[in-house]
Amino acid sequence: MKKLSKKQRLQQKRTRQLLALGAIVMFVFLAAWYGFTRAAEPTQPQRLVTFYDRGLEHVVLTRAGTVQSALQFAGITVDSHDIIDPSIGTSLTKSYVDIIIYRSRPVAVVDGAVRQTVMTSLQSPNEILKEAGLKALDSKDKTTFQKGSLTLDGALTDLIVSRAQQEVPQIVVFQPKPNALTRSKGAQVYVDGDGVAHRETYYDLPMNRAIQSCGAASTYTIRSDGAKVDQDGYVLVAANLAAYPRCTVVDTSMGPGKVYDTGGFVVRHPYGFDLATDWTNYDGV
Repeated sequence: MKKLSKKQRLQQKRTRQLLALGAIVMFVFLAAWYGFTRAAEPTQPQRLVTFYDRGLEHVVLTRAGTVQSALQFAGITVDSHDIIDPSIGTSLTKSYVDIIIYRSRPVAVVDGAVRQTVMTSLQSPNEILKEAGLKALDSKDKTTFQKGSLTLDGALTDLIVSRAQQEVPQIVVFQPKPNALTRSKGAQVYVDGDGVAHRETYYDLPMNRAIQSCGAASTYTIRSDGAKVDQDGYVLVAANLAAYPRCTVVDTSMGPGKVYDTGGFVVRHPYGFDLATDWTNYDGV
């Protein structure tokens, strides 16, 4: 091997020094850049997220900042046919969050002699009837969900429609429920008698105009628990009118309700119910 001259050895030494210096500069730059980007990222607090999915509850503790990232953290997959409440891009800001997943499933609509199956993630009877191309519900029509027949047509759920033959007055008797919404709760998820999950909240506004929606002579009163009820005893409810048209009877945690109103909350919570109460003003209005 040829022996290097003193000048060549000095050049090699300088090259190694320059390479080492370049590596140090690059390391410092990368460390500073990483620190800057980390500092720029908002630090998400831990929050307790409860998922309601196919009748089951799944609770996780996560720092996820959106519904989508919370789903990913929990290992829950959804597709474009599923409905997420609140929507998948919603930011999470509270310490306790409820996320409801409405899965697409086959539903057999039984309306008199008609039995028609549709694949849908919609939850309200009126929406499902519309998707099946059948007549919308009248305010006096009744519907029930029940377990479907896989052997008959593969439906997981049957929607049974009973069309009203004659108007029969009905007075609702108040029976307190152990899981009823209260002012201290503020909001909760209530699973109704048909297995559909609803986000429930309450509001306290004068209902003199809204109460006219189901009859010009309608009036309302304040029940002993603070709920505003119509003359037949139904709790006054605000809901998504596309899913629950005015005068639709619905099941709530505070007892049978009737839809008289709507609100901006339906954009984020398409199957949510806002229950009219006197819990804020206590003025009997």
